[in-house]
Amino acid sequence: MYMKLIKRTYRFRLYPNESQKDLIEKTLGCCRQVYNELLSLCKKEYEKDHNYKINKYDLIKLLPKYKEKYPYLKEVDSIALQQSVIHLYTAYINFFRHNSNFPVFKKKKNDYGYITMNINNSIRIIGNEIQIPKIGRVKFVYHRQLPESFKYSTVSVSRIGKYYYVSLSGEEEYLDYQEHSKDSLILTNSIGLDFSLANLFVSDSKTKSNMPKFYEKSLTKLAKEQRRLSHMEKGSNNYKNQLLRITNLHERISNQRKDYLHKISRYIANKYDYVFVEDLDLKSISERKEEMKLGIFVADLAFGTFLNQLKYKLEWLNKKLVKVDRYFPSSQLCSECGYRKTDLLLKNKTWICPNCGVKHNRDHNAAVNIKKEGMRMISNPSN
Repeated sequence: MYMKLIKRTYRFRLYPNESQKDLIEKTLGCCRQVYNELLSLCKKEYEKDHNYKINKYDLIKLLPKYKEKYPYLKEVDSIALQQSVIHLYTAYINFFRHNSNFPVFKKKKNDYGYITMNINNSIRIIGNEIQIPKIGRVKFVYHRQLPESFKYSTVSVSRIGKYYYVSLSGEEEYLDYQEHSKDSLILTNSIGLDFSLANLFVSDSKTKSNMPKFYEKSLTKLAKEQRRLSHMEKGSNNYKNQLLRITNLHERISNQRKDYLHKISRYIANKYDYVFVEDLDLKSISERKEEMKLGIFVADLAFGTFLNQLKYKLEWLNKKLVKVDRYFPSSQLCSECGYRKTDLLLKNKTWICPNCGVKHNRDHNAAVNIKKEGMRMISNPSN
């Protein structure tokens, strides 16, 4: 066995005092202003010439001029301002590469955090406090010890609702077990998973995750809080406080979902060498209108997040997540005889094979077919 480097992020809850909160909010505002000022400049140049390309370093060189024009920019972390410029550059370049739409101006209500860098140990943990540039030593909940091998370079300070967080991102050494080397993976120690609106997934062995619908369960409470908000004067203190309650409720739902997905993905990654799934177009599924709009229910399950978590956890163990082509007819094929039922509808949860007479549960049958196809892909990679 040997050690390998993996990317990790650790997030901790911050407890800044009032002056530190003001500095964090000021940094958020300054980063947002720099981003919007430079975006306005880029937008004007783009309107003159649609082939206009920007240079990251030319944009950064404009920062001293803005600091002279707006002296309060000197009061916040200069690295955070540079990172804001880099984010704009990335968004602009992605637009030219046809990976995204044209960048939009940042709004205060959607501005939750800023990124800075750990340069020359400028960000360090001292007991139950963390030193952050310009902010100083801030109390935080050091609920788990960082590994000695963990070296963080990127640090994010964020605010969600009324809570503040710090996220440390970097690399750490991870034990790479020889029994999990790619040459020693056992193909039979595998599982096929089919996406299920009712359960998150159903496996080829008929196991269901039975994931709680955290958002669905909170809909009544959310609706009640939204009704209260609708009766308040927009911009008033009551309105702002109520909006904060709703944001905190959404954050709680999100945390419950993440916690569940981390636990189930860890269990699967530890148990199986190969995990076979279908390469689904989740956006298309969420927009279906055959019987009802599925967007809320698909988002509540967060199947894409589950697959991302599963992927990197399997990679840590040198195991594999294999995606079967999205056009593979996993639901239509009989897992017993291979007959294809082309007229199968989304509402058909069970069906009987006209060829062999076997009654299938739609999701379980699909999981079996996904596993068979995945094993074929591993055994015959050239076909």
